[in-house]
Amino acid sequence: MTISDKEPGAFDTTRRQMIRWFGTASVMAGGLALLEGCNDDVVGSENVKTPTPTASASATATPTPPPSYTATDNDRLNFMLQLHYLYGSYLVRGLTGGTLPAASTTGSGTAGGVSGGRAVTFTDNMTRATVGEVANAVLGRIGYLRRTLGGAVTAQPALNIAGGDKGPFDTIARVPSDTPPASFFDPYSSQEDFLLGAVALSAVTMTASVDQSYQVSAGMLGAAGAFAAGVGASDGAIRNALYQRALLQDRSLPATQILFERSWRMAEARNRLDGPRNLDAGIGWFAGDTDFGSVIQLRDGANWVALRRTPEEALGILYASGSSVASGGFYPNGLNGLIKTSGINIV
Repeated sequence: MTISDKEPGAFDTTRRQMIRWFGTASVMAGGLALLEGCNDDVVGSENVKTPTPTASASATATPTPPPSYTATDNDRLNFMLQLHYLYGSYLVRGLTGGTLPAASTTGSGTAGGVSGGRAVTFTDNMTRATVGEVANAVLGRIGYLRRTLGGAVTAQPALNIAGGDKGPFDTIARVPSDTPPASFFDPYSSQEDFLLGAVALSAVTMTASVDQSYQVSAGMLGAAGAFAAGVGASDGAIRNALYQRALLQDRSLPATQILFERSWRMAEARNRLDGPRNLDAGIGWFAGDTDFGSVIQLRDGANWVALRRTPEEALGILYASGSSVASGGFYPNGLNGLIKTSGINIV
């Protein structure tokens, strides 16, 4: 990646306005594209794609695959709800230091609280407004799922949203290395780091929600598609907010501090945990003067159709494990509901 040596102040007013216009257009496109495309990928543990073992894999160890299941619409909606509990809790914690309303977290299964995290100091009003709007959207979708599920709704499980050493955010922010890290990722240390954490959780929530919207019964397809479109629009908004901050950075910073570079490295870490399909991407690039571009919508190449992760792929990231497990990472006791086991994503 090339980084411009221009100072942030060199951007003229016209360019700033164009960035905002194109960013807004990209967010709108994100929601519309979710309803396009063909249902041609794997379907969770109902049809799990297991990576081919590499030559370095143990000849004696046979990884245990996730259990198969037959999911109902309610099972799929509850899976999306469990992911929204996590993303919503993160956004609310960063904005206010608080938690989701108690009345929005009840249900069947083992209920749990939220550990880790703290309020973030936002120095840019536009960034805070965007995060606030996305948080309201996530809370609204939690309410929609709970009303739709009625008596079948599942409770919020125990959530760990801690930053720093041994926290789940740090675990999914880097590819393992023999060299000890010089620092640990704390998404609450600045508004930019908070956006990096939000982009990570949003990417998983969005791609998993899109996948489940394809799997519901015929009578639910319209509602599920509209729901996924809303998730996609929010994902585009949070990615665009980070892109805006990246464009305004001092170009003399070390590459390891540049938001374009950091978002790409975090996407690579997610790609490692969710299997061989290489689904994620950073927010874009800046190669000097007018040579910059965004990746506001997570899409499948030229088709501009939203990417999809199976539950097993998504949980590989959220459990921070390449093995088939039922808890870990952001969910120390696992999810509530039928769909709760990650796949064998790393062999």
